[in-house]
Amino acid sequence: MPILDKIQLQKAATFKLGVSNISENQVQAAFWRQGVSRCQLCLYKHGKKQKITMEPMRASGIQDVFSVIIEGERIAQRMNGLEYDFIVDGEHVADPYARVIAGRDHFGKPHKHIYGKFEFSPFDWTGERWRPLAEHQMVMYQCHVRGFTKHASSGVDAPGTFAGLQEKIPYLKELGVNTILPLPLYDFDECIRDEEGNPTGRVNYWGYTGNAFYFAPKTGYSSGRISAVEELKTLVKSLHQNHMNLILDMYFVDKTPEFILECLRYYVLEFHVDGFRINQESMDTSWLRLDPVLSHTKLLAGSWGRQPENRNRPVCYEMNDGFLVDARRFLKSDEGQTANIYKRFKEQGDGVGLIHYITQHNGFTLRDLISYDVKHNEANGERGRDGTELNYSWNCGVEGPTRRRQVVQTRMQQERNAFVMLMLGMAVPMLLAGDEFGNSQKGNNNAYCQDNVTTWLDWRLIERNQKTYRFVKELLAFRRKHPLYHQDRPLTGLDMKGRGAPDVSCHGKEPWVIDFSYYSRKLGILYYGSYFEGQSLYFAFNFHWEEQEFYLPDVENDKEWKILVDTAETGKKIADNGIYMMPARSITVFESVCNRPAEADRKKKKNSKKRT
Repeated sequence: MPILDKIQLQKAATFKLGVSNISENQVQAAFWRQGVSRCQLCLYKHGKKQKITMEPMRASGIQDVFSVIIEGERIAQRMNGLEYDFIVDGEHVADPYARVIAGRDHFGKPHKHIYGKFEFSPFDWTGERWRPLAEHQMVMYQCHVRGFTKHASSGVDAPGTFAGLQEKIPYLKELGVNTILPLPLYDFDECIRDEEGNPTGRVNYWGYTGNAFYFAPKTGYSSGRISAVEELKTLVKSLHQNHMNLILDMYFVDKTPEFILECLRYYVLEFHVDGFRINQESMDTSWLRLDPVLSHTKLLAGSWGRQPENRNRPVCYEMNDGFLVDARRFLKSDEGQTANIYKRFKEQGDGVGLIHYITQHNGFTLRDLISYDVKHNEANGERGRDGTELNYSWNCGVEGPTRRRQVVQTRMQQERNAFVMLMLGMAVPMLLAGDEFGNSQKGNNNAYCQDNVTTWLDWRLIERNQKTYRFVKELLAFRRKHPLYHQDRPLTGLDMKGRGAPDVSCHGKEPWVIDFSYYSRKLGILYYGSYFEGQSLYFAFNFHWEEQEFYLPDVENDKEWKILVDTAETGKKIADNGIYMMPARSITVFESVCNRPAEADRKKKKNSKKRT
């Protein structure tokens, strides 16, 4: 008895590769490879196998494409869940367009055979509330689907899966992030093999490999309760219900532009994802921003060039290591960095959005950035030859873990400095998962092959680093509320409206005196509140190893400066003459407030009596 009975076969008339349900009673399958002379669709169910002959589409003028339409009552429902592959000139080949993959069900376990699986189940998107976030609302968070909840301390019911990530949405929302960027979550081959194709026992944990099925969510990231497709859709729906977005990291290798465009459209139309990070060498990215579907999403790449400006809904976002390098060098007090950090801290895209980060998956975590001078990748088994040497890090006096009080205090201060530089700049900030509670990889700056506690987040660190966690939450809450970060026009550095000061301006030790000299490590940045209908903010940076004198600018006669953030936590106060002694290696954020509140209250009461 065949797996499918009472069916009829027809020639396909449409050029759509892979498998698709044309209607409830029609399913199409199509395969292409250059030079193919014969092709069959092979179905599998409980050890049974059925072969269906596919005919070439040469009558339509298309060479090397074999296809078939299978007709039968409720055929889509009957085929749902069946496994399949193609027999191409006698060789079994998995469908590169497969929507579900069978054979890689368990992460890190080598597979013998890979099959596609028919997936025609409907999904209920009712109540989703799918709305893209505006640039000024975005706070990004990079994580690994498996490593985010795989550790026993995560406390989720389905660790290391899409469902596990969904369980952590309340945590992410409370932290203040709203745009999630996971490492690749399509079905890639994580098992590293030798030259003969045999498994070595090592894994490519990150997923940036060429052997991938890009249309299929990774089965190894599914809890097994439902299909990977349904579990990912459920995650996306839950994110959207919580006013959050999901951006996919897509690393294409040796794929045509047509394949890439079809794949990305599929994830938008079927999974409702909000955007993509693309490796630019894979195709001409101008195709993406001109696409009728993709032009309504967020597109992340290393660079774009100038684009037509849209402050409220840019399509293209630049995401590269420019800020990372400059911020790290300024943080460790390198010479010649003052001008760079002024540019980076205030910069906004020229027709594109900007995404800044000081750490990402590739490199040190933030806690390691302030704890190690050099990489420690011995566990990778590559004799220390892997991973960058250009970490721009400083261990604050001791390499690795220490209990020396002064070193620990310096590290915590440097950590707060890094968070202020990242979270309170004008570009969209991206936080690396776990940095908010001091996650460490023990100095490994290239943990691509570590599927263990090195890369799994230890959630017990939240309790041990409550102060750091609260500091990040408070910075993100401030960013979310302050009008400086929610403008509909870019800053110019000019007093365009004649209000007495530019919208943003640069200062040194003294107001309006810029010091970009090679040995300068002092910087002041003023955001003038009159331009964004809020309180003025003044950021003072001192990355000299000794305390320095700062003269605060006086731009509003009826206001005085109040300290909002002091990363040194020294409790220093502003002198009556407006001089502030900046602690070494620290950042202080000031906000302008009314300087005579008691006088204002007295006048208010007096005017009230006159009206009576």
